[in-house]
Amino acid sequence: MTVTAHSTIEDQISAFFDAYVDAFAQEDAAALSELWDEVGLFPSPTGNFSMEREAFREHCVTLMDFYRQQGVAEPVGELLSAEELFPNVALARMSYRMLDAQGGLVATWNHVYVLRKTDRWRVSLTIADDEMAAWAAKDAQL
Repeated sequence: MTVTAHSTIEDQISAFFDAYVDAFAQEDAAALSELWDEVGLFPSPTGNFSMEREAFREHCVTLMDFYRQQGVAEPVGELLSAEELFPNVALARMSYRMLDAQGGLVATWNHVYVLRKTDRWRVSLTIADDEMAAWAAKDAQL
């Protein structure tokens, strides 16, 4: 999808998450981390934390390894909604399905993101409670 200055917020965020899911599918932690702000925020049930981009890149490497260990061969993401909260600030809700090599479902969850547009759209914050619950239900510690 080509994104122009006249694209809708939903078009822009959809194109962003196409690149985001593709980076995961390619196991490209560097590309994925570049889609985040310099410092990413992670509110969670066990406490809030933040990660600078380099630490997040390392976290992505660990996360991609974890997915492989769980049998994930293909991540699939679907943008459920995108809304501009303020100029250059958007809220997005994604649905993820992690598939094995035969196309079987390994896990599924929803994520909520807050994105900010500077030179491009980047994730500022994510709420991953649903993903943590999905892996916990499989006795897989994320």
